[in-house]
Amino acid sequence: MNYYIADTHFGDERIMKLSRRPFSNVVEMDNALLKNWNDIVSDEDTVYILGDFAADDYTAGVVKRLKGKKVLLLGNHDNVLSLSTLENFEKVDKILTIEEDGKFVCLCHYPLVSYENSIYGGYHLFGHIHNNENDRAYKIMKGFKRAFNCGVDENDFKPKTLMQFIGDKRNDL
Repeated sequence: MNYYIADTHFGDERIMKLSRRPFSNVVEMDNALLKNWNDIVSDEDTVYILGDFAADDYTAGVVKRLKGKKVLLLGNHDNVLSLSTLENFEKVDKILTIEEDGKFVCLCHYPLVSYENSIYGGYHLFGHIHNNENDRAYKIMKGFKRAFNCGVDENDFKPKTLMQFIGDKRNDL
């Protein structure tokens, strides 16, 4: 099974305020993210992390405690991760298109208006914009039926499957 998640920001106290996260401190946030992940994901699953994984290389050590095979699509805050941390991921890339159940899925930290297979029924999963309703991209991307914000702030701080994203979007329309 494939799962998708973005913008975990493990160890990032600043993000708690910016994204209005409902945690009293960063340890509580990190523990909730870790528990939510491990309650859903098995060691055989693959989790695509669409950027902004951790605030620094020290907190990135949490990658070893998370279940599943992990693929990281680099975000703008992932430049703090060392090579020894990045080696804990199955793959590290900036943009990646995969095929899942006959569906082409373009993965990138940033929301894209046009992406590989976008005019042929492809899907796009992204992060970066969190739950920031003041961001133009937040408003624009809501209008794309096959594009999904995988940020934890929009998804109960849990990884989700492609079919869950598709089902959620249909319920919103």
